[in-house]
Amino acid sequence: MKVEELPVDERIIKLLLERGIEELYPPQAEALKSGVLEGDNLLLAIPTASGKTLVAEIVMLNRLFREGGKAVYLVPLKALAEEKYREFRDWERFGVRIGVTTGDYDSSDEWLGRYDIIISTSEKFDSILRHRASWVKDVGLVVADEVHLIGSYNRGATLEMILSHMIGKAQILALSATVGNAAELAKWLNAKLVMSEWRPVKLRKGIFHMGELKWEDGSVERFSSDWDGLVVDAVRRGKGALVFVNTRRSAEREAVRLGKKIGKLLTKPEKRALEKLVSEVEDNPTNRRVKEALINGVAFHHAGLPRDVRTLIEDSFREGTIKTIVATPTLAVGVNTPAFRVVIRDTKRYSSFGWTDIPILEIQQMLGRAGRPKYDSEGEAIIVAKANEDPDEKFKRYILGKPEKLFSMLSNESSFRSQVLALITNFGIGDFRGLTAFLERTFFHHQRGDLYTLSERAKRIIHFLFENGFIDLTLDDSFVPIPFGVRTSQLYLDPLTAKRFKDALPHLEENPNPLGVFYLLASTPDMSSFYAKKSEMDDLIDLAYEMEEHLYTDIPYEDYELQIFLGNLKTAKVLLDWINEVKDERILEEYKIDPGDLYRTLELADWLLYSLVEIYKLFEPKDRVLNFLQELRLRVKHGVREELLPLVKLPMVGRKRARALYNAGFRTPEEIAKAKPAQLLKVEGIGPGILKEIYRALNVEVEIREKRSKKTLDAFFK
Repeated sequence: MKVEELPVDERIIKLLLERGIEELYPPQAEALKSGVLEGDNLLLAIPTASGKTLVAEIVMLNRLFREGGKAVYLVPLKALAEEKYREFRDWERFGVRIGVTTGDYDSSDEWLGRYDIIISTSEKFDSILRHRASWVKDVGLVVADEVHLIGSYNRGATLEMILSHMIGKAQILALSATVGNAAELAKWLNAKLVMSEWRPVKLRKGIFHMGELKWEDGSVERFSSDWDGLVVDAVRRGKGALVFVNTRRSAEREAVRLGKKIGKLLTKPEKRALEKLVSEVEDNPTNRRVKEALINGVAFHHAGLPRDVRTLIEDSFREGTIKTIVATPTLAVGVNTPAFRVVIRDTKRYSSFGWTDIPILEIQQMLGRAGRPKYDSEGEAIIVAKANEDPDEKFKRYILGKPEKLFSMLSNESSFRSQVLALITNFGIGDFRGLTAFLERTFFHHQRGDLYTLSERAKRIIHFLFENGFIDLTLDDSFVPIPFGVRTSQLYLDPLTAKRFKDALPHLEENPNPLGVFYLLASTPDMSSFYAKKSEMDDLIDLAYEMEEHLYTDIPYEDYELQIFLGNLKTAKVLLDWINEVKDERILEEYKIDPGDLYRTLELADWLLYSLVEIYKLFEPKDRVLNFLQELRLRVKHGVREELLPLVKLPMVGRKRARALYNAGFRTPEEIAKAKPAQLLKVEGIGPGILKEIYRALNVEVEIREKRSKKTLDAFFK
């Protein structure tokens, strides 16, 4: 189908032609002929890189230009939201306003009302629905990207409940990889179904075993017995390679090892480009490992890396500066990083149930990264069978096998508990009959037809919510939302977290202290605590007994409970070190954690501290305790001791510059305002540009003269 034949606004056709898109792929054409342009719901289930996003763009713009209103584009990850924002900005030239929202769960984000396309993570949009943002009534289209994640244990229930709310109120466009029960999902969504195995780049799939690469067409190639020969061969041919392994440490180790081989293949200009890239990466224990691999054209990629480093790696790989990425499976979810050759080293991973097979759907997501449209006529996706594994079994399972069916994740007790509370406190469900009626709209009920099981679980949750003061019940069993429940739902907290906060308030008032509060945060289901290693246990147990009176809990004796307790205590200790200005590098080194995990923990601690303050306000708070908590949150936000809090409120002043100013004798904003620029410029980290921003914030008008270097030609002639 030619782009010019599309029955859409001329502006859409014009921009597509400018992008060089003259003809649509067959599944794109089929999707756009399905009735989706006329307002029908659609589930588009096609392989990675087959053009799902373009279909969504055309549908969104067609609807906005013809009918107005708003479109919401749901994604599973913050990184994916940022990527889509960059893609969609093309449309701003036609007056289409693009907004992104991914954080701050205690806000309706009314400011988003001025945007036409709103890109949001599922969790954030769920929060917006709970806050009853006025602009939601104008949403005429919801695009659910990666909708197969409805089967994800952690994210699935949230996405399912959003769609349950929006079906019938807005058009639904669901985008997915091929799944085993797409027809069932489409029926629930009341959607047309377009499925296809077509790809713009031909995909060759094979199994590598002991030096032999067997393709699905029966042909065989020989390599060295180690799988890394597959990667070296791709780079030697001027192509990129993507390797998937099952653990972070494996990703790091293999990246460094591969780099020693790939570095020998690089040209001098390529090496210079990599040296420049390495210089842009901040120095810390994890990033030193990044640099060790990066200098040789290889990178590792996992959730433990800071977001800016992950983005740098993804961009540099797409540009060809980085030749190979060794990644954990998180990279396969949505982020656009195609490669000529994909090598999957591991098809098993460790979970709480021991070693398990990675689902076919996930493996196929990884395989689908092979082949770069516009660059390759074909891509190669290879699964490695280890020496003790049967390559034929892997071939049958992963190459010939069909993806698993998706199942509703309302079976996740934590997610379901939170959603039931939200239905009562934020969506006006007034009694059990109304609750049951809503649950009949879910994928869980559509799929299993078992309303009894869902209702019984809901009854147990209602009992929990009533017993713990989240809701009240009238004599005729009607639900009555009360402030504690309403606020818990608005804050996007698991009710169990809110209960722990409430139960701890007497201890908090008796003994407000940072370690006790941090342990409380770490013990909630909303915080992902660090794991206490065996080598750390003795020191943590000593700390527990030494600080027992400051903890708002007893030290357990059962092995399993003690393990959890020590992990929570380790997390609390990390936060304590952070606010006591222990350097990032030392924290990472001492606790053997990655930067991404540290920053994620700090973000969670900031949100949970804010939530603790908000919950405390409901129960006749004492000013001294409230002030302590609010100050503690600021210390977590900035990573400083109390005395630096006035300084970190200044623009461009973080924990390092604040400490440098304080140690130089500038301990308050007033002292900085009175100081001469020359004095302040002597402080480490304070340059003319930063000083101008500080002065602007303090309403100080002082001319800052920048010293000229005596080594410049200009200085020489003067």
